[in-house]
Amino acid sequence: MEIAMQVIGGLGLFLYGMTLMGDGLQKAAGRKLKAIVGALTKSTIRGIIVGAFVTAMIQSSAATTIMVVGFVNADIMTLTQALGVIMGANIGTTMTGILIALNLNQYAPLLIGIGTLLVLAGKNKTVKATGEAILGFGILFFGMMTMEGGLAPLGDTPFFVNAIATLQSPIIGMLVGFVATAMVQSSSVIVGIVQALGMQNLITIGAAFPILLGSNIGSTITAAISSMGAHRTAKRAAFLHFIFNVIGSMIFLILFVIFKEPFVNFMESNFSSLPSQIAISHLGFNLINTMLLYPFTKQLVALAEKVIPGSDNGDEFTVYLDERMLKTPSIALGQAMQETLRMGDFVKESQQEVKDLIINSKAKNYESIMEREKVINSMQRSITNYLVALSRESLLNDTEHKEIDDLLYMINDIERVGDHIKNICELYEDIERDEIIFSQDGLEELGHMFDACENVFKTAIEAFVERDEDLAQKAFEIEDSVDQMEETYRQNHIRRLANKYVDAAPGIVFLDCISNLERISDHSNNIASYVVSK
Repeated sequence: MEIAMQVIGGLGLFLYGMTLMGDGLQKAAGRKLKAIVGALTKSTIRGIIVGAFVTAMIQSSAATTIMVVGFVNADIMTLTQALGVIMGANIGTTMTGILIALNLNQYAPLLIGIGTLLVLAGKNKTVKATGEAILGFGILFFGMMTMEGGLAPLGDTPFFVNAIATLQSPIIGMLVGFVATAMVQSSSVIVGIVQALGMQNLITIGAAFPILLGSNIGSTITAAISSMGAHRTAKRAAFLHFIFNVIGSMIFLILFVIFKEPFVNFMESNFSSLPSQIAISHLGFNLINTMLLYPFTKQLVALAEKVIPGSDNGDEFTVYLDERMLKTPSIALGQAMQETLRMGDFVKESQQEVKDLIINSKAKNYESIMEREKVINSMQRSITNYLVALSRESLLNDTEHKEIDDLLYMINDIERVGDHIKNICELYEDIERDEIIFSQDGLEELGHMFDACENVFKTAIEAFVERDEDLAQKAFEIEDSVDQMEETYRQNHIRRLANKYVDAAPGIVFLDCISNLERISDHSNNIASYVVSK
């Protein structure tokens, strides 16, 4: 019982330390992580590098792969890019084992002390985040020490000795690695446990290596679960992760069975400690596997498309939002921004169409504007829910919280612009029913005001995206001119009514129209104001 308590306690500390270290590193990286992932191109090599770096940073290949599935689901990343990142993630996940092999256990108390001091006394978020990473690092090694102490007596128990003896079978070893990793959903944890056993000389590299191969396959389960309910393309990304790891593991299992003795002799003669042997063999396997399968990238992608055929119809409402990315807030925030801009593009289309509807009586625009309004409303709800969920994540810094608040205000203003466009669109029903004809002066004034409102909305959006105060100031100036237009055109119209140049019916529609346009300008002004409201 005492052994179990010590092992379980040590494992808990190890898991918590690894999580804390990953979260701390992610907080410290902040926007840099978004920039790193955003650097992806069609180059698979670059994808491999990015995948390895990001995984080493956040200490989880599963998290990286889930992120990839989300990117593919949002049509941000191609399958070829995704495969490159998956390859890199497999390499990056070996970092935990390498750190453990350095045997820094004696420094665990010092790291915990330094990390705690930085967390408690740090003056800014970056220092505190760095402290969290160091604290997690220390707790991880303290957990390893605790596990080692608990595992030490197992060498004298017949049951454990017999259990280890069964692992001499490569098939059983691989199966154990697969099942254990699938259960805990972390290959790093399993590698850590195997290394802890190695520190007490309770396992050999000959028994450990098949476990590592099985763990490699088991790590694909998390991404497979994540892809459920996603688009076919995202499912293909999860399948690529699975098939890449399975092919590599099976190749190396066959080679291991054939060359077991020279492999074991090489590792034991060149690396004195078992944790080092495990870490190096794990790294070597993933590096060589990547080099072996990299030339077959196109074939693997083709296989995924054949196994999971068909195409996605796509979501007419949201594209960039994916809950998988919430655990990486800096990236999730960027995706929310992209979706907001997409929402703004829908509004711009409606602005152009409603002008053509009113000025040129282009009746077919009526239905498309009304349908697009439903999409805009749905997008507002989806983005709002996404941002609310994102705001609850602990990895956000103060700047990101401010950006979330601004986006929430912004999408509300964009939706209100859409509402006023709908109001103008509905005025066309009166125009058709009453056969209203505007005066030439009235049409020209409406045209000028429509153009100004399109301009101020576009400028405000650009100012928000670029965080450009000069553009925001330009939007304010255009909005002032729209206010003046509304006042001037209202007076002009009253004079036309007084002089009987127009009838009352067109007059009501005209005044309602310019009133809605002025409100569009007001909401555009609000969007621009978020840039300067520091």
